[in-house]
Amino acid sequence: MTKQSALAVNALAILPAHIKADFVQNEGINGECFTDGELCLTMSGDEYHFYVAVKTIHRKESLTTLLVDAAPNTLLICNRLTPYLADICMENEVNFIDTAGNVRINNGALHIWIESKKPNPSQNDINLTNKNNKLGEGAAKLLFLLLSKPEVLNLSYREIAEYANISLGMVSKGLGILQAESLISLGDTRRILDTERMLSLWIESYRLSIRPKLGGIRLQLEGEWKDVPMEENDFWGGEVAAEQLTQYLHSQELQLFTRQPLQKKLAQLKCRPNPEGNLWLVPAFWGDKLAWSETSQALLAVAELAASKDSRNIEVARMIHEQYL
Repeated sequence: MTKQSALAVNALAILPAHIKADFVQNEGINGECFTDGELCLTMSGDEYHFYVAVKTIHRKESLTTLLVDAAPNTLLICNRLTPYLADICMENEVNFIDTAGNVRINNGALHIWIESKKPNPSQNDINLTNKNNKLGEGAAKLLFLLLSKPEVLNLSYREIAEYANISLGMVSKGLGILQAESLISLGDTRRILDTERMLSLWIESYRLSIRPKLGGIRLQLEGEWKDVPMEENDFWGGEVAAEQLTQYLHSQELQLFTRQPLQKKLAQLKCRPNPEGNLWLVPAFWGDKLAWSETSQALLAVAELAASKDSRNIEVARMIHEQYL
């Protein structure tokens, strides 16, 4: 058995039992990409065919020749890839299976994401779920994006990453989780399947995964929130967002998202820091490509109001849900 054959056999041997792999190696073909063999993957009775390159990959340069010829029906079988190299493959839409059991395939009809080891919960970009099986920060950001602008689901993974302000790897992982929960479909036409359940999941994941990591600074605002100087990329959340939408709530706890450096915004506000202050100034957590809308505002308002556990706020959150979501 050649080294190349052994590489392919070892990688395919550890695929999950529900994925059947039939690999036929080509002999005597050199100098061209994805001509080392042909692979047929069978799942749930459906067959998916790929032209295969079998290579040992240790550096980004080893992938260079593959990137030009990569297509939905091509696939790389290789040694274990580092997360950095795996992300390069995803960024350039290179499907792969490696000898550590990592699989990333997305050809439009077939979507497989398999990790060989559990993610490190200290790394936000790969922390999908916590011990209670809730969405992690990155996947929660993706959820916010899809609820704010559902049509983004049909963009490339690179564009989705930019809109959500998450890594390419997180896009694929997050979409995989949402698909596994029957919240979205990633078939030939990607679509949202259950908006109401996604809204419930957003409210919970904001409280558990996004809100604790917002950071920012607490300030004491002496005047009215309506007098706060606002730039183009400043956005009210929480009670102020709710008051703007419903004209029902008199805001007491203020939350302002900004894209400006916090020190610059702090100088504009002319407020003194106070750990118990009524104004919470925080960096915007979504990507700057996401155009602001009433839906975005409503999502932030409902999530922050629900997180407060104040009965008055929860009632207003219900009103916003009914009117805007």
